Amino acid sequence: MNLTIEHNEDITILKVNEKKITSENSSTLKAKLLIEAQPNIRALIIDLSKVENIDSSGFGAFLLADRQLREHYIPTIIVGLNENVKYLFEILKLDRVFEIYNTVEEAIASL
Repeated sequence: MNLTIEHNEDITILKVNEKKITSENSSTLKAKLLIEAQPNIRALIIDLSKVENIDSSGFGAFLLADRQLREHYIPTIIVGLNENVKYLFEILKLDRVFEIYNTVEEAIASL
C-alpha cells in the first residue's frame, strides 16, 4: 500500500495514495496506523482524498487506531472523503465516531 506520512509538529498526517482499501492491502495500513497512533501526538489525521472505495478491513484499521488513541483523548480525524466513501461512513454511522473534514487544513484549524 502506498502511504505518505507527515509529521506537522505534534500532528500526524497519514495519506492513503490508493484508490481502494481492501483486505488485500489493509494490513499495511493497519500496521502503519498502529505505529503512528501514539500518545505523544495531538491528533492523527487520515487523508482519504485519493480513495474511491473501502471495505470492512479498511474501516477496521481506522477503528483500531481510534481505539488506541481514544484512551488518551486524542482524536482520529478523517479528511478528503468523496461522495461514495462519505456515504459508506454515514451508513456505518462512523461519521459519529470520527471527526470528518474536507481538507487537512480544516482539520488542523479545528484543533
